[in-house]
Amino acid sequence: MFVKLAIRNVHRQIQSYLIYFVTVALSISLLFAVNNLSYSDRIQALSEMSTDIRSMFTMVTVFSCLVTALVLSYATGFMLKLRRREFGMYLTLGMTRKNIQTLFACETGLLTGLALLVGMGMGLVIFQLLAALFASILEIPFQISAYSIQGVVLTVTVSVGLFLLSTFASLRYLRKVTVSELLKEETVQKSEKHPVLWCALSAVTLTGFVICLIITYRSMMAAFHAQDGVELLLWLAIDLVMVFLTHFTLSRTLAGMLLLNQRLKNHGINTVILRGLSGKMTVNSLLIGALSTLLVFAIVMSNVAFSEKIYTDLTIEKECPYDIIGLFNLSQEQGISRDEGRKIVEKYSPITSQQDFCLYTSGDTTLCSNIIGYDSMGWTDLYMPLSQFNALLTGCGKEPVQLQNKYLLITDVQGICDVDFSAKSVNLNDRTYTWGGSSMAYPDFARRVMMYFVIPDEAVEGMTVAYEGEAYTLENHRPDAEKLVNELMYSEETEDGVEEHSDYAVQEYIRLYSKANAGTLIIGALYVSTVFVCMALAILAVKTLSTLESERRRFAILYWLGVDTRMQKSALRKQIGAFFLMPFAFPLLMTIPVGVIFGKVYKIWNLSGLSGGKAMETAVMIAAAVSGIYVLYFIITYRIACDHVVCYGSEK
Repeated sequence: MFVKLAIRNVHRQIQSYLIYFVTVALSISLLFAVNNLSYSDRIQALSEMSTDIRSMFTMVTVFSCLVTALVLSYATGFMLKLRRREFGMYLTLGMTRKNIQTLFACETGLLTGLALLVGMGMGLVIFQLLAALFASILEIPFQISAYSIQGVVLTVTVSVGLFLLSTFASLRYLRKVTVSELLKEETVQKSEKHPVLWCALSAVTLTGFVICLIITYRSMMAAFHAQDGVELLLWLAIDLVMVFLTHFTLSRTLAGMLLLNQRLKNHGINTVILRGLSGKMTVNSLLIGALSTLLVFAIVMSNVAFSEKIYTDLTIEKECPYDIIGLFNLSQEQGISRDEGRKIVEKYSPITSQQDFCLYTSGDTTLCSNIIGYDSMGWTDLYMPLSQFNALLTGCGKEPVQLQNKYLLITDVQGICDVDFSAKSVNLNDRTYTWGGSSMAYPDFARRVMMYFVIPDEAVEGMTVAYEGEAYTLENHRPDAEKLVNELMYSEETEDGVEEHSDYAVQEYIRLYSKANAGTLIIGALYVSTVFVCMALAILAVKTLSTLESERRRFAILYWLGVDTRMQKSALRKQIGAFFLMPFAFPLLMTIPVGVIFGKVYKIWNLSGLSGGKAMETAVMIAAAVSGIYVLYFIITYRIACDHVVCYGSEK
């Protein structure tokens, strides 16, 4: 009996449940896609290269499930509030609380089951899109990916768990609530008092937020040089707090201040719209502040993810500019000889060219002593002849450098690059060389060395060779990187036990490893951001629809006063649109400073292929995607509200 009644109720109130259904279906579709991707053969293979991939997929899934569970609990509570008078009547007519709990559980169970089927159907498509995106990031051909039994089982298990969590609180409420509480009228929302005071507070918080953004930007620029992100993280947290406070005060201010404008208020039925908004903003100001913070976080996180992809694309060749680079410390016993290493490489691809180079040392610490802690690291000055450095540069398509009685510091550590060597000169072979600059922009030809100095060839005469290096260009630029790297590894006894080492860097392995991590971060960030945006807009929609009963009474009065259907719909659209726009507009505008900031970051990273325009393009693309989700929820909310609130001619 309860199942039949539940089916009838769901069919009768399907529009009221549409927001809940859409939110659950979207959540399940995203969860299904990510779960299947994490268990796909390609991800499983890449997980052997980097355990971070599996950990990140697990982390984003767990975190998003917690957020989804909270929002679905809120949405379930909305459905209960929407029908509380109906349940009160059921109790009055003799149904037991257990009967009502069973009925409500059946209804939400039916909706969740249907949403599970629809969500998994959408997830089939989203999974292939994510797989295509991942293949694009890895620069490999896309093939239709097989679905995973583990991914399906995990999705169903998590969905059932989310359903139980979201339903538990409502069932507990039904067990304790009294009949009078179910049947009582809703309290009338009051308009905001003291709008001028709140306007002043809004101006203060908005000014404070702008100041915090400027300080955060400066802190970010400083963090890249000092390699200390503690202060930056602190200011980012303060920015989120200021976003919350700004929206909180603005929501308390906006409608109240507009009501002070007599010309605007007296135009059409604007007074009704503004009074309705004033009550909504006053009651929900905390909610609006929280949701705007969530949306800002989602937008910034998406930008960070795409920036990681761009950064990865443009720095792989910097980390290993040749197909394979070997660097051998002559003071240590070689685990794999150079001849043996060459034979291993040639098993995977013929070598088309080879560039040899050396790092020399005199045993002195004249230059490296300028670095704090150099003695504990056992560093000595290492030099590369200018001719060999330029040969390596031209071999990978870079412009050669010129040095006249100067030395050039090469490092990949920002802290070392920032050290001032202007007071340091070095005397080599009766000639003095002064500092010609420091750079992190050049390719990393010596991955195991934190810094070395490029000097004219005559300066290294008589020095000892400390390292010998070989740079290979292969006929096949993309060999089986994982097998090649494994063959080039050797075991070495250390104080911490046996460790695996290699004297070779393989560009294809670095490319796969870096792009796999970047792809995982992008997909994880997109997943979390989409869930955050959907959840925020679902809460907005649910909060809007939770006042349908009082709105219906207001619009009925308007109808009897002569306001026709078209004007009612216009008023309702403006009221809902303004309520939706309040926590959404500011995060959307945040794409502008975010794009500018990331453009500056690209410049600091020496990514000459990027510009502020590219960063802004990425930010606008993310804003467009968020806007699409916003429009979807707004249209659904507006249509449901129209059906419940607007009075038509037959009702007069």
